[in-house]
This record gives sequence, structure tokens and C-alpha cells, in this order.
Amino acid sequence: KGVPLYVKTDAVTGFTGKAAATDPAATCPFPAFSKAFNGVSWSLGGTFAIHNHVSVKANIAQGYRAPNITELASNGLDPGAHIIYIGNQNAVPELSLEEDLGMDAAYKDLSASVSFFHNHIRHYIFLTEITSASGTPLTDAQGNKTFQYQQTAARLYGLELHASLHPGGWTGFSWNNSFTLTYGDNTGSEFQGKGINGRYLPYIPPANYLSNITKVFNLQSGLLRSVNLMAEVNYTARQNRYLGLYGTETATPAYTLISIAAGGSVQYSRHHQLQIRL
Repeated sequence: KGVPLYVKTDAVTGFTGKAAATDPAATCPFPAFSKAFNGVSWSLGGTFAIHNHVSVKANIAQGYRAPNITELASNGLDPGAHIIYIGNQNAVPELSLEEDLGMDAAYKDLSASVSFFHNHIRHYIFLTEITSASGTPLTDAQGNKTFQYQQTAARLYGLELHASLHPGGWTGFSWNNSFTLTYGDNTGSEFQGKGINGRYLPYIPPANYLSNITKVFNLQSGLLRSVNLMAEVNYTARQNRYLGLYGTETATPAYTLISIAAGGSVQYSRHHQLQIRL
């Protein structure tokens, strides 16, 4: 629920401030409104064991998100972003229908899983630039552009892979790997075939691969009780599926992070250990 706010410009200072509703010079950029939202969230899934070590799982779920006060009632300039935001009081809750399908395998020396997911979002809330009839961006005297919250359909989909090697004969050794891939599309008809100019959703992480090898040596004697070594590679792919519309995002290059660590446990008293890690 929102109450009305009346404002007027001070003739001396030039600043806009709160005014009485009865003041003939006042305007009402924030009219009163009252909204009520509701929705149903549910989830249904199951797992089937193919045999002792492999299982298949599937799930379908629905969720919702009500529009927030910014998306409903904005009406003015954000000085930091240099954007005039306009809310949408006709906005309705976002509704998502998510499906995922996966397989898990667990053996003595190896465990692995793969999962595919798809999430269809109805009434997806996003910002769009307001233009004149001729297609020129609507701006104020300082050149700040105007954006309004709108709704359309969207989808998120991708996969996750995990694999871990931990041979029983190699005590303290493990090799862990994971890969994630997520895509996001604005499926509104006006963005079909537009690619970076509106088709791709913003803030979608690029493909990522993480691999690490660890080895723990349990000495159990003397002052030094254990030693652990770790090497890790984290590769993040180039992101070409970005929202370039209105200069929102730019492409990001691929990069690789390499980490090497070593540590140990020092027993300096009967009941106390000191952990050291470099």
C-alpha cells in the first residue's frame, strides 16, 4: 500500500520538497495505490535406484515472486545511475515452473553426478528504455534517460556436472571436479533473434570448470601430526551471451585461476593443535 506524496518546487532555492495536498502549486508524482499479491509454491520429485550404485532423480516445482516497491512505484531520477526509473503498478507476480533431471553414481573409489535444469518464468520483470514516437530516448534536461519496468516471459536452463576420484588404496588422496553452465533468455517476441541486443538475460555467469587435487599425509608421530597439499585450477569461460542493450553489460574474456596450498597440523600440547596453511 502506498500513500500519496505531493511536492512542489521552491521558488527561491529551486529544490523540490514536500507540499500540502491542498497547495495549488503541488503535483503528485507518487499517487496512492493498494496492491495485494498471492501465489502457490509446490514441488514434486522422486528418485529411482537403477541398482545399488546408480540412481536417477527428477523434480518439478513452481514458485513465485511478488514485485517489490521499486518495481511498482518508482518515479524519479537515480542520481548515481543517471537513470529516471518509472514503476509499473500493473505488475503481477513472477511465476516460475522449474524442471530438473539428474543421475547420481556412488562407488568406493568414484562418485559422480549430472543434472539438467530448465526454468520457465512467466511475467519476468525487466527494465526497458522509454522512447518517443520517433524512437528517440526520452531524457530530462540533463540528458538522463528514462526506463520503465515491464513484464515478459523468460527462461533459465543449463547443467551441472560433478566427479570425485578418491581411491581407497590411496589414503588421503582426492581429485574433485565440477562444471556448471547456465543460459538465460528473454523469450518475448520483440527480442527474438536479437542476441546481445535484448535476447540474453543480464547477470548470467559464464561456464565454469573447477578442479582440485588434495593429498593428506597423516604422520601421527612427533610434533608434526599431518601434512596436506592442494593444487587447484578454476577456469571461467568467455561470456559472449551478455545483455548489451542500452550498454548494460559488455563481453568478458576467459580467465584461469591457479591455486597451490600446503599446510600442516602441529601438536604443541596434549590437547591442542596448531593449524598452519600457506
